[in-house]
Amino acid sequence: MIIGMPSGVDLTAKDLMNTLKKKHAAKSYKSMVIYVEACESGSIFEGLLPKNMNIYAITAANANESSWGTYCPGEFPSPPSDLDTCLGDLFSISWMEDSDIHDLRKETLDQQYQLVRRRTAVDDMVGASHVMQYGNKTIAKQFVFNYMGANPKNDYYSPSSDDDSSLTTTPSIVSQHDATLLHFWHKFRNAPEGSPKKTEAHKQLMDELSLRKHIDERVNQIISVVFGQEKVPEMLNTVQSAGNPLVHDWDCFKMLVNSFKKQCGSTSRYEMKYSRAFANMCNAGVHINHATQAITQACSTNSPPP
Repeated sequence: MIIGMPSGVDLTAKDLMNTLKKKHAAKSYKSMVIYVEACESGSIFEGLLPKNMNIYAITAANANESSWGTYCPGEFPSPPSDLDTCLGDLFSISWMEDSDIHDLRKETLDQQYQLVRRRTAVDDMVGASHVMQYGNKTIAKQFVFNYMGANPKNDYYSPSSDDDSSLTTTPSIVSQHDATLLHFWHKFRNAPEGSPKKTEAHKQLMDELSLRKHIDERVNQIISVVFGQEKVPEMLNTVQSAGNPLVHDWDCFKMLVNSFKKQCGSTSRYEMKYSRAFANMCNAGVHINHATQAITQACSTNSPPP
């Protein structure tokens, strides 16, 4: 539903679709391939991307699940010891590592998709995500080279057992929703005992936990005020059937998301896990003024951690 941006305003699926439709109408491209790495990234295209715009999109996860960080501290394989953060996402490192070794003049987008899908799904175990395809899937028959170019040193690539092993082995993974928490935890764990760094790392970890609790409580309070406590699980967990957009009223959705961000003063990406709740509130026909008043009330009750 939303793609988080490094700075500025986040991008909603509807706004992205409107831009792509304008580019298509203006004949600004012949065909296009889009890779999206984000939790619930399938929600960007589910029920929204037409098949007649000559766009093929691949996402790290379906519309309702987390994507997974990898090369994380304390896991295998780990980043260098001086880095306390995950270096990549299982979906992204899978297609990039595949591209690093294959001759992209001979590998099709579908062949790459199938390899990445198998590696990312991890045999459908709990804690895996499902790589998805949207739009004009006939584009997947084309070679990756058409969209990414190729590395000349791979022109004579021939598969080997070592290559197959590296591209099918799944590293340890961590939910992207918890990647920030993992970062602060490892900073705290690795800081010298009794040092100012230990004290500061402990504060950062506690602040992150407190912020998460604050966001959890505020969202639950907002839903309770608007719909009643008994409706909280429904608003948090309802998912749309496959092929349907997750949001029916985009103006309402954007208003609630922006209002929550403004009123609750959070700069954490953790709050994005509740995008579905705001979408479900709008889908249930909530009155926007009632919802924004509930947000203001909930967020003014207790301020977020500094």
